[in-house]
Amino acid sequence: TCECLMEDEDFASTMTRDDLEKMCEPAMARVRVVLESALAASGMKCEQIDSVEIVGGGSRVPWVKKVCSEVLGGKELSTTMNQEESVARGCALQAAILSPLYKVRDFKVEDTSPFAINIGWMGSAPPPADGATKEEEGDASMGVDVEGEWKTSTVFPAGSPMNLLKTLTFYRKNTFEIKAEFADQTSLLPMTPKELGTFKIEVPPQTETKKVKVRAKLTLHGIFQIEGAQLVEDEEYEEVVREKRELPPENDDEAPEEPANGTADGGQPQEGGGDADAAANDGAAEKPADSEAKKPGEEDESKPDGDKAEGEEKVEEKPAERPKKKEPRFEWVEVKKTKRRTKKTDLKVSATGTPGLSEERLQQLMDAESAMQAEMREIIETDEKRNDLEAYILNMRAKINEGDEYGEFISAADREAFASELTKAEDWLYDNLDSTKTVYIDKLDELRRVGDAVAWRCKEAGMRGEWVQAVAGTIANYRNAAESPGEKYGHIAAEKLTSIVTACTDLEAWLKEMMDKQEKLAKHEKPVLICAEMERRNQELAKMANEILQEPKPAPPPKEDKMAEDSPAKEEKNGNGSGDEAQAEEGKDSEMKDEAPKNGEAVDMEVD
Repeated sequence: TCECLMEDEDFASTMTRDDLEKMCEPAMARVRVVLESALAASGMKCEQIDSVEIVGGGSRVPWVKKVCSEVLGGKELSTTMNQEESVARGCALQAAILSPLYKVRDFKVEDTSPFAINIGWMGSAPPPADGATKEEEGDASMGVDVEGEWKTSTVFPAGSPMNLLKTLTFYRKNTFEIKAEFADQTSLLPMTPKELGTFKIEVPPQTETKKVKVRAKLTLHGIFQIEGAQLVEDEEYEEVVREKRELPPENDDEAPEEPANGTADGGQPQEGGGDADAAANDGAAEKPADSEAKKPGEEDESKPDGDKAEGEEKVEEKPAERPKKKEPRFEWVEVKKTKRRTKKTDLKVSATGTPGLSEERLQQLMDAESAMQAEMREIIETDEKRNDLEAYILNMRAKINEGDEYGEFISAADREAFASELTKAEDWLYDNLDSTKTVYIDKLDELRRVGDAVAWRCKEAGMRGEWVQAVAGTIANYRNAAESPGEKYGHIAAEKLTSIVTACTDLEAWLKEMMDKQEKLAKHEKPVLICAEMERRNQELAKMANEILQEPKPAPPPKEDKMAEDSPAKEEKNGNGSGDEAQAEEGKDSEMKDEAPKNGEAVDMEVD
């Protein structure tokens, strides 16, 4: 029903639910297709779904509930959540998660893209056959190219998670292009273009086929992007390193001919030790030269103990000592080594034909937005200045009337002239509502030249009594402290205290003189006793007096003199009391002798 639709005519019509649902059958079919597609993309069956919650304003429509229940196997739909606020709350929560300005509880949101994305490129020279085609973990090779052949590959299949980055590997000698598009146009909304753009990878001309890595990303918002590209090269270079090298062992010929203490070949002891050699030198024949050539540790089996010459003392043989192994010597040398390293060079990527606005157009729109913001800011500030001018005119006109707040602080002639200026300004304002901010500011400043002086005289009159009392109180406090110093200020020189009294008297005389002059002036005249001047003189007096009164007390006399005076008296007292102490000690000894130990009691004795 619609009342007064046209020329006071009311409109009313009646429709049954069956008629409405029959008219909505095309929309029902589209809703059914969306629900079936969502169920198929989830990979779940209706039996695996425990409950279904519907939200949104359209969920109140009866046939929407009916279609949802039929597609999901006749399950009963739940409406426990707020149908409008739940969607808004979810959007606000997701926005807070994405924003760096807010810290929220961690929520795991798994979002996928229902649209598969393909890339295509023109084949070029095949990759090198020297083993350089080995890919790193996470890289996706685009296969073997055939020069002049157009190739395509699905880089992001349907159902790929959002915020996914893939590295694509190509082998090129020069610049090439990559074209991205949706794989299935039928799954897109009407009027949605299939092409996602052409990306030109600018590779400097190379003599050999080089590896090019392209980073393709499906952003958090489901947008395909080429983030960048790099030229990967393996190069050799020489590096000087310091290494530890072992020196050759020393020559045996350089050892001394006659080693001391029966040692040979670098100080190693021979078999039998030094005692055996000394015994052999005393009475036995010299050993053959062959025995000297024997290695240490070998047993001499050619001569048993029984065959030794008579008179030779039998010496107990010591166990053979193993020769000490010489420690190797090393030196540090600089060695040039050829090494291999991977060099990565960023390449320029130019995008054309991508969905949305170009960078130039975006910049133009951003500049236009900034200009509109500046214009709006100027309009707001102009309105504020116009309102300030109008408010000042109305307030000052009311306050300068006789009997009002500023009535006593402006003369009759000045009041009449100022009221006339206010009226002229008001008339001008209402005739120039579209004027600029600067003009309003100038008009307000012109009126303030008269009005601010009136307001200042009123403010001074209101604060003058408080400052007079404050200065008088300061004078009284410091005068009392200087005239009656007492124990607290008794250590201060009389000249300094007199200077405080003099300063207080001078300030008091000045204050009295200015008060007499001020009382003779009318309130609309410029005052002679100003609050700022009283504050300055008050601070000067307080600073001067505090510097004198805060003088520390002198330190007390040292205690050594007093101790020196007391020492003769202490000695005399000690001399007179020495006899009494001796008699007391003798009495104690006699008492101890008279006391005999009782039976069964032990006697304590001190032994020096």
